[in-house]
Amino acid sequence: MEEETQPTGPTGTVEQTGPTGETGPTGPTGTVEQTGPTGETGTVEQTGPTGFMGNIGPIGVDWTQPPPGPSAEVLALFPSANTVTIDPPHIVTIDELMSSYSAVLVQEANDKSTLSILKTPTRESFRTQLFQWATLGFPSSYVIQQFTITPPAVCSDGVTREIGKYIEYCLGFDLGVMIEGLAALMTGIQPAWSIDGNTLMIRVSRV
Repeated sequence: MEEETQPTGPTGTVEQTGPTGETGPTGPTGTVEQTGPTGETGTVEQTGPTGFMGNIGPIGVDWTQPPPGPSAEVLALFPSANTVTIDPPHIVTIDELMSSYSAVLVQEANDKSTLSILKTPTRESFRTQLFQWATLGFPSSYVIQQFTITPPAVCSDGVTREIGKYIEYCLGFDLGVMIEGLAALMTGIQPAWSIDGNTLMIRVSRV
């Protein structure tokens, strides 16, 4: 049996929306500040010339390793560089010592002979020079004898002597003693000695 359809209720009324409100006027836009004038551009300083770059040292040197040897080009300039062995220096031989000692003995003997006229003066050794001195009017400190002697580096007794001491060594006494001996043989004459470099000079002056 069909059910009876119930009657639909009344449709509600549709409310009308009110009028849309008017949008207010937009406010004034803010003023844009004006920027001041641009200042003068400063002068650009010119930079000086770029300096030279120094030599760059070796990079990555391993100091724990020995330095490399000379190149083949360098060795070619010195053919014996690879083959020469430096021996320890030899000091001396007995023959060298004997030869040197003998040479010193010969030199000392010659010097003693040259100076012998001072050790044992004679008339013949001095009269000629003294008469020449007289002809010149007896100038003071006139040289009547001179002897140039070069001492050896080391005398035969192992002592090194300068010229004055070496002459005394050859004479066997001091130069002062030698002058006293000459003065005793020259009346009215005062002898003296002087040394200039390696030259011994005997001088005389009138008393």
